[in-house]
Amino acid sequence: MKVRFNRWYNAVLTALLTMLGYGCSSTEENMDMYGTIVEYGCPYADYVVKGSVTDEVGNPIQGIKITAPNGSDLDSQFNQIVQTDAKGNFTLKEFSSMRGHDMIVEDIDGEANGGEFLSDTILVETLPMTQTEKGKGWYGGKFDVKADIKLKKK
Repeated sequence: MKVRFNRWYNAVLTALLTMLGYGCSSTEENMDMYGTIVEYGCPYADYVVKGSVTDEVGNPIQGIKITAPNGSDLDSQFNQIVQTDAKGNFTLKEFSSMRGHDMIVEDIDGEANGGEFLSDTILVETLPMTQTEKGKGWYGGKFDVKADIKLKKK
C-alpha cells in the first residue's frame, strides 16, 4: 500500500512540476501580462585590458610578464600571458567577465630591464573602464579597461 501511494504521489508531483515549468516559459501572453518577455541567460560583455608597467619614478619597464586567467583557476589552460614591450605597454584581450580575475605581474628577467622588481597582483574588476560599444539584450557591449601599474624595486 505504501509503495503504491509513493508511486502515485511521485507521478502527480512530476506532472505538476512539469506544468509549472511550461507555465513559466516566455510566450506572447507573458509579454502582455508583464510588459517584457521572460528570458533565461547570463549577461556578458567583451573587455580589453590595456595598460603600462613603470617603475616608481615612471620609467617604462620592458619584459614584465603579465598573466591573467580567463577561468577561475590560475593554472587554467585559458590563461593569457603577455610581456610588456619597449615602452612598457601591454594588451590583454578576450575577457568575457571581469569578476574574480587577478592579473599577476612578474619580473622574469631579473636585472636585464633596469633592476629586479617585486611581483604584484591586481584585481581586474577594480580597474577603471570605458564603454566603447553599446550592447543589446544580454550583451553589455565592449569595454576598454585601463591598467597603469607601478612596480617597486626589490
